[in-house]
Amino acid sequence: MANPIRLRRGTNIGAVDAESDSLYLENCFVDTGDVDALLDCQDPRCLILGRTGVGKTALIRRILKVAPHAKELSPESLALNYLANSNIINFFEAAGVGLDIFYTLLWRHIITVELLKLKFGIQDQQRQVNFFEYAKTKLARNRAKERALQYLRQWGDHFWEETEYRTKEFTEKLETDLKGSVKVEVGHIAALGAEGARRLSAEQKVEVHQRGMQVVNGVQVKELHDIIEFLGDDIFTDSNDTFFVVIDRLDEDWVDDRIRFKLIKALIEAVRTFRHVVNVKIIVAMRTDLHYRVIRETTRAGFQEEKYRSHYLMVRWTREQLVKLLDVRVAFMFKRQYTLDDVRLGDILPRNQLEQRNPEVYIIDRTFFRPREAIIFLNECLARSENQTRISVRVLRQAEVTYSNERLISLADEWRREYPGLSEAITFLNRRENPFRIENISPDDCQKLAEHILANCRIADDPIFQLCEEFYTSGGKKPGELLEGIIGIFYHVGLVGIKPDPQMGRQWSFVDAPMLTKGQLKPQSTIDVHKTFWAALGTEVRSRGGR
Repeated sequence: MANPIRLRRGTNIGAVDAESDSLYLENCFVDTGDVDALLDCQDPRCLILGRTGVGKTALIRRILKVAPHAKELSPESLALNYLANSNIINFFEAAGVGLDIFYTLLWRHIITVELLKLKFGIQDQQRQVNFFEYAKTKLARNRAKERALQYLRQWGDHFWEETEYRTKEFTEKLETDLKGSVKVEVGHIAALGAEGARRLSAEQKVEVHQRGMQVVNGVQVKELHDIIEFLGDDIFTDSNDTFFVVIDRLDEDWVDDRIRFKLIKALIEAVRTFRHVVNVKIIVAMRTDLHYRVIRETTRAGFQEEKYRSHYLMVRWTREQLVKLLDVRVAFMFKRQYTLDDVRLGDILPRNQLEQRNPEVYIIDRTFFRPREAIIFLNECLARSENQTRISVRVLRQAEVTYSNERLISLADEWRREYPGLSEAITFLNRRENPFRIENISPDDCQKLAEHILANCRIADDPIFQLCEEFYTSGGKKPGELLEGIIGIFYHVGLVGIKPDPQMGRQWSFVDAPMLTKGQLKPQSTIDVHKTFWAALGTEVRSRGGR
């Protein structure tokens, strides 16, 4: 080449989070087919699920860029902590009044107003007046939908206000109705919140529960149903004019954990409702582990998750797609920084094979098939290659050590809420021969693990702590149950893969089933530590199989 490649200081192929990666997302977006599915209002998939770093936010950003009418609702702007801090709400919740219906209706209300604002550009009082004139004309000859117009008039005084205003307005109406439903003395106790509910007599609790449920069940359910029917029949009728509301960052601290799972479950229910408005789509992005916790902690008798599965869009990448993503970013990096047209990923990676594989595949095999990890790994290599013409094998190996340690820390952080003791439990895999069989783990190893967890992670609701405590209190009589539980958790988070039987293929949670079924782990099952963590754990590799 006339201008030989030189890797400068600070060279990288983009940021690891979509919010900071706008330049590369704008110019190097790789579509795996998910964007078309999300933009198709006839396609039911609207709940984007994937582990952290898989590209959920990048998809949301793409929808906002290419859709002609799209609005993002940020959870932190909804003032939903107003609910968590409400003494009245806390009082009735603690008294056993289920507010799930109200939470779902609140989401319907918020989304309905956002859609109408988006459709009619309601940003001030005059545009609101114009909308009501239009709505009145549409509904004038349809008595069945009069309730919809009445509802719009009741809540339409401040359509152009921020979403926070509407959340408080809607919640204050429920608070007033709830407080007015009970006797004065009980209403006085309600000022004490959840503590007040605990002070109620048995007779008072029955009264509060009955009256509270009457209020909740009567919260304008029919009116909101009529509104959504009105949206579908009379407002969003042009199939060439589609509208999108997108919601992301539900895993952040946008509301108190006491009601977060209930609100997310209510949001999923509300999203399903809007499927009846055929030219509208509500798109929600969520981490798979958060979704798992929502389902687990809010499920009631009779719940059937399969009814929701048609709405899931599972974000997955292949090796080939990830190599293409790196290739496109490398090409853009050189065009932007060096004005060279033909530099690709293969031009800067080592020419040598590693483990009888191309360097590209070597890198991808040390990821969970997520863009973030591939970008982090290659950026680490680039940072160590200043003033070089390509990344050497030595540099790649050095970068792998740093990358592996960082990924291990990130994994523990990712799952900290679900498994607080994960980082301590991981020590069980230190310098372990790979692959290994369940039957080769000694009772002494189990005893050491249990003692380590009980000494360093005494968190009562941690599944890891509970497994170790049960093993310890049994006098070490249940090593099989401890191993099945711990290896099951390691599999769930992606630390290990499992080959249940010799005749079966190896399975990984991020490719195959996310959870092991009961009885799937057997004494003869083979366990593989994921290659991402070999360097950090000092894994002693006995056999280097495929996936």
